[in-house]
Amino acid sequence: MKNACPPRAAHAHPAPHFVELFRRARKLMRLFDVEGYERAVSCFQQVLELAPDYAPAFAGLAETYAYWGFRRELVGQEHQSCYDLAYSFAAEALRLAPGRADSHRAMALSLRRGAKRDLERAKRAALIAVDLDPNDAESQHQLWRAFGSELSDPSIQRARELDPSLCAAENDLGVVLCESGRLDESVARFMAALRVNPRNSLVLYNLAMVLDRKGLRETAVAVLRKARGLHPGEPLLERGWILLDERASACLEGA
Repeated sequence: MKNACPPRAAHAHPAPHFVELFRRARKLMRLFDVEGYERAVSCFQQVLELAPDYAPAFAGLAETYAYWGFRRELVGQEHQSCYDLAYSFAAEALRLAPGRADSHRAMALSLRRGAKRDLERAKRAALIAVDLDPNDAESQHQLWRAFGSELSDPSIQRARELDPSLCAAENDLGVVLCESGRLDESVARFMAALRVNPRNSLVLYNLAMVLDRKGLRETAVAVLRKARGLHPGEPLLERGWILLDERASACLEGA
């Protein structure tokens, strides 16, 4: 993980490849997996070198570090620095562009965990994001998360309708469905997430765990063996392997 400080805001005219670079950064972040986060950070930083006051890049950095911090926290690695950076970048995005949905969405995400955790502020930020752009799938997803990830909340279905390729939404819905005992539906959502990113280690872990709950231990072991081959030494997958070997149940994890 690389340390970073928010670049000083200034006016600049983007170079011709600016838009493509930003799209690449967003695509890497939306892999919602550790292997994409560091590269996403690098791309967003390159965007800010070209346009130091580009608020969407700050929002993208905030979201990337928030997701990355959670993945580090899951496996007991240092994570507070990621959450601190997420909040700093979200605050800068809001300062530069308080009228953009992605600025408020990034703040909602940055307030979910870490030392600055504030669920009421997260709810307000998510509501503002959706009010500013009700057709943004990621904002709908964050609204659902901020208000407790209830299956009856229409925000998650709206997010999936707006963007069927939102891997994090499919994963998170799969987790909630599993916790509600709807195991077949849970498997379907994890499979949908893997169609978007077949290498996503968190989704592969969750799929293995829910298959095990269904009594399909051999299939679960095969999924986790494949995942470990894709990500040698990944701490989350190693934990899952130990749990399956010990025939112990495991919690599923959101993105």
